[in-house]
Amino acid sequence: MPSENLPVMVVLKRATVHLDRLIARSERVLAEKLMSHERAMADVLDDGFLPNFCNGWAIFNVAIIAEMLAIVIALVSPQLPIAQTMLGNLFLISLFIQWIAMSGAAALCVTRKHLNRLSNLRALIMSYLMLLCVTWIVGEVAIWVLWLVHVTSSPNPEWNAYFHLQNLTVAAIVNALALRYFFARHQLKQRTQSETRAKIQALRSRIRPHFLFNTMNIIASLIRSAPAQAETAIENMADLFRTMLTDEESLVPVKNEVAIAQKYLAIESLRLDNRLNVDWDMGKFPRNAVMPVLTLQPILENAIQYCIEPLTEGGHIKVRLWEENDSINIDISAPMPRPKARAQPTDMDAALDNIRQRLESHYGKLAKLTSTQEPGQIIISLILPTRGENP
Repeated sequence: MPSENLPVMVVLKRATVHLDRLIARSERVLAEKLMSHERAMADVLDDGFLPNFCNGWAIFNVAIIAEMLAIVIALVSPQLPIAQTMLGNLFLISLFIQWIAMSGAAALCVTRKHLNRLSNLRALIMSYLMLLCVTWIVGEVAIWVLWLVHVTSSPNPEWNAYFHLQNLTVAAIVNALALRYFFARHQLKQRTQSETRAKIQALRSRIRPHFLFNTMNIIASLIRSAPAQAETAIENMADLFRTMLTDEESLVPVKNEVAIAQKYLAIESLRLDNRLNVDWDMGKFPRNAVMPVLTLQPILENAIQYCIEPLTEGGHIKVRLWEENDSINIDISAPMPRPKARAQPTDMDAALDNIRQRLESHYGKLAKLTSTQEPGQIIISLILPTRGENP
C-alpha cells in the first residue's frame, strides 16, 4: 500500500470508530427514552385523576378544607341545642365534618388502586357515590353516638331524615366540586405531559434531517484532500449529536454551551465555505452561570437558515454574550436578506417560538427571547437568569 494512503486509511478507521460509537449511543439512548416514555404513560394511567389520599400532605389539605367548611357552616347555621357557646358549636360542627372528611379520605385511599383501573367517567361516578355513602354512614353513626350518650331519646329521632338530607346536600355539592377539580387537574397534567413529549421530539429533531447527510458528504470529500479537517468534523458531529441525546432540560455551564455552538458552526462553515463568518464577543461569567443545553445552537441554526443561506454572498453573524444584573445576555445579529430572497417572517418567528416555549416551560417569565429588525440586519436577544433557577 502506498505510504501517502496511510493518513487516509487512518482517518477512515477513526471515522468508522466515531460513527459506530455515535450510532450505538443513539440507539441506546433512544431505547431508554422510549422506555421512560412508556413508564411515564403507565404512571399516568395508574395514577388516574384521584390523588394519593394515603399521603400525609393530601390528608393535611383535606383537614384544612374541611375545617374551613366547618367555620362557614358554623357562621351561617343556628347554634346546636347541645352546644352552650359559639366555640362549642364550632367544635361540634368541626368534629362532625372532620369525621366525614377523614372517613372519605380513608375510603379513597383504600379503593384508589381499584378506582384508577376504571375509566375516568366510571371512577368519577363510583367515587362520588362512595363519598355520599360515607357521609350517610357517618351521619347515622353520629346519631347512634348521641343516643348512647343520652343526648337523644331514640336512635331514630324525628329530625333524622332532615339531618341526613342536609348532610347529603352539602356533601353532594362539596364532593362534586372537589372531584371536578381533581379531574380537571388530571386532564391538565395529561395535556402538559403530551406537550412536553412533543417538545422533546421537536428538540431532538432541531437539526434539519439533511444536516447529517450534508455533513457526511463534506467529510467524504475532505478525507483525501484534508484528512485532519475530516477527522475534526467527525469529532464535532459526534459531540453535537451526543449533546442532543442528553436530557432536554439539563443545565450546563455557559462555556460548555458556547463550545457546542462553535462545533456546530465549524461544521456549517465547511458546508457554506466562505459564505459564513462568525464573530464572537465573549464576556466573563461567574462559575455558577448555567443555561439549558442546546439553547444557543438552535438560535444560530435559525440565523443561518433564514439569514445566511438565502444570500448568495453569505454574511457575518455576530454573537455577543455578557453577564449583567445577575442575568445572561445574548445578542445574535445577522444580515437581513433582500425582499425577494427573504424567507417569510412567520417562518423564523415560528422557529423562535419553539425555543421561546421551551425557555418559558423552564424559567417561566424570567427568560425573554425577542427579535428586532434594523436596517439590513436582524437582532435576536436572549436574557436568562444566571443560575438557571426554575420559577
